[in-house]
Amino acid sequence: MKHPKLYKSFYGRTLVQSCFFSTVLFAVVAAFYWQLEGAGTPPNLFDYGAMFVFLFFYGLLQWMFQKNTLSQLLAGQSVLPAVEKKEPSATRESEADAKNRKNKEKRMFVHLFAVLQRQGRLMDFLQEDLSRYEDDQIGAAVRSIHENCRKTVDRYLSPEPVMKSSEGETVEIAPGFDQQAVKLVGNVVGHPPFTGILRHRGWQLHAIRLPKLSDTENPNIIAPAEVEIQ
Repeated sequence: MKHPKLYKSFYGRTLVQSCFFSTVLFAVVAAFYWQLEGAGTPPNLFDYGAMFVFLFFYGLLQWMFQKNTLSQLLAGQSVLPAVEKKEPSATRESEADAKNRKNKEKRMFVHLFAVLQRQGRLMDFLQEDLSRYEDDQIGAAVRSIHENCRKTVDRYLSPEPVMKSSEGETVEIAPGFDQQAVKLVGNVVGHPPFTGILRHRGWQLHAIRLPKLSDTENPNIIAPAEVEIQ
């Protein structure tokens, strides 16, 4: 019951009112009968008692109908749909803030490529048509790109092998191994432990250094064009 005080107050008030008005109605009817004493056989005490009982139960029945009506009204209020609370406008992300956040996430993804381009000209190398060059020319160019890009990756990502063993060695995979860190290939049958040959050591982050990026820069730019003014 969700409204105990309201129920109790209403029941008490309506019961008193029903008894009061039943008594008043009985008094009026009894006075009317009293006036009939000179016009026939006057009513006796039994008639007065029957009249009072009838009027009392009439008032009690009326009170029960009022009680039932209130119960139905309050039950109908309890099933009304709850009013959705509106969040304060201060907690809602503005359109400008949402755009800046998306731009920052995009720039964070592109930033590493931008640094690799700036330090090692990686994008220039990847977009170059190598079919025009001899193998010895490509080797000389790759040495410089490899060195600069490696320094950049070590600075921001600090990668380290997932498995310390050398490639080609026999390793054992224990039960409960991390399936995201170790990928099993070949004839994989049964349950661990497994024994196999390490074909690739894998890579994982030892540490990561995220730069602070501006919210106003164009997130689509990997490296700006350079124009020398003569």
